[in-house]
Amino acid sequence: MRVLWLFLLAAAPALAQTSRDPASVWLSDRLEFDLRLRPAQVIAQFGDEFDRLAQGGALPVAGPDTQARIRAAADRARVFLAYMQYDLDGDGTIARTEYDVHADVTWGTGLRAQEYAILEQEWGDADADADGRLTSGEIMALALRLYPVPVLETLGREAEAMLGMDLDNDGFVTWPEVEAVLRAR
Repeated sequence: MRVLWLFLLAAAPALAQTSRDPASVWLSDRLEFDLRLRPAQVIAQFGDEFDRLAQGGALPVAGPDTQARIRAAADRARVFLAYMQYDLDGDGTIARTEYDVHADVTWGTGLRAQEYAILEQEWGDADADADGRLTSGEIMALALRLYPVPVLETLGREAEAMLGMDLDNDGFVTWPEVEAVLRAR
């Protein structure tokens, strides 16, 4: 069995998906013709395209933009968790006094003016309504501003079709999957 390309870096997202019907995969007439006539060249062409995307950091994980979305979500979660450690009394909000106490405990009281300015800027960025308390909503909004949901370039219809040929969503497109799609046409 020939493996055409590997585009999955983390199996979990793909494994959560269901199998695809080979007849549901869109193929342009040209792509179908090329796959039947010169499959090795077409597969090499798509491999080159995926290599280009990988070098640019846009290598798909179970879809064109899933990997970048997962990274941004992880970054947002880290921001949220970092701020929630300031909630010293566990009431779900962070008072400015809790923020200051945590900063003193973590970094000491001998910070320079520049460092205090950074802490002040961080507080100001997070406390959107300037009420002296950070809610989980304000922290989540800050995390989203820092790490927005990425918008990536599209792969194009043919590349999307090649992704669609991963019928079992295991992160690999195998020749039997390509053949199943071609037979279903």
